[in-house]
Amino acid sequence: MNLSEIILEKIKKYYRGKENAIKRKDLLAIINCVYDIELTDRELRNIYCQLPVISCDKGIFYPTRISEVEEFRVYLRKKALPLFERWQRVASIHYKGKQLELF
Repeated sequence: MNLSEIILEKIKKYYRGKENAIKRKDLLAIINCVYDIELTDRELRNIYCQLPVISCDKGIFYPTRISEVEEFRVYLRKKALPLFERWQRVASIHYKGKQLELF
């Protein structure tokens, strides 16, 4: 079992639903202690962003309700639009006269 599978298994088993979310620093401490791994915060974020889990102000959790997934979509959309607008500001200088598409 690789590290991604271990993390997903732990989140699915113990941190189901927003009310049971675990803070990232606590999950990192568990992984580093239990599995004797020196995983950094950035490495943990890179792993869980590839997993079917949600991160929010409460922590990281495995969604158990559609409403949690929908709330996450709204949260990500609010973050994505300002990032796209920022990209447009930079790209408009370098791609004058061309249609700007992020994807």
